[in-house]
Amino acid sequence: MVGVSSGAMDLGLAGRAAIVGGSSKGIGRACAESLARDGACVTIVSRHGDEAAEAAEAIERAYGAGRAIAVGGGGSATAERWGRVDISVNNLGGPPPGQAAAMSDEQWLAALDLSFMSAVRLDRLALPFMRKQGYGRIITVLSLSIKQPEENLALSTVARSAAAARARLLALEVAADGVTVNNVLPGSIKTGRLQAVAEMQARRRGADVGDAMELRRKLIAADRFGEPEEVGDLVAFLASERAGFITGQNISVDGGQLRAMV
Repeated sequence: MVGVSSGAMDLGLAGRAAIVGGSSKGIGRACAESLARDGACVTIVSRHGDEAAEAAEAIERAYGAGRAIAVGGGGSATAERWGRVDISVNNLGGPPPGQAAAMSDEQWLAALDLSFMSAVRLDRLALPFMRKQGYGRIITVLSLSIKQPEENLALSTVARSAAAARARLLALEVAADGVTVNNVLPGSIKTGRLQAVAEMQARRRGADVGDAMELRRKLIAADRFGEPEEVGDLVAFLASERAGFITGQNISVDGGQLRAMV
């Protein structure tokens, strides 16, 4: 098995097995690549089979054969392949836009299934392995919107806020088992979804869609958009041995976009 590259800070991830949901592209793929770069073996979980296989192959080319697999579901496949499950990254999909008052029961239920129950199910698969091992890291990639709501994204904000509340409770339940549970809150990260959200909000306000990303950038103190890899690097740290006393936290990656004091 390939270990951590020479010169890199050792996060203690060599030999660890990670499941990363929604990891065929975007932030999820960046998380999988960061974990693999720091020594972990990764399971790429995605509904898009061809993209998942390509992501797994790219990781193996970069970090060594036998370091990644692509599946439709993660817990049992990870344990069968590597005999353990150490890290579970819930990278939750984004429901369609819309206002809270306009959503039907079916839309609320679909959003909760996509952005809440998917985390519940993956954690349910991973936790027995983690508790048995006395080591586990559960990390859920949510959104800055649970602290600073975005216009016309009611389904996403509510479902992700529910996921954050559940993670906080779960952190208390499993801390004594050596399992940490944390949430990562990306702000404006350079992905296709960011572009789509910015354009949707511009159209809704009657603003120039061509200027949508520039208007969004002006909200960020760092005066730039984040890179998916910057989210992935935080996830890798939270997955590491060095983060063993950090649990129950919502950690923003936003370049100063969040203006709240707490």
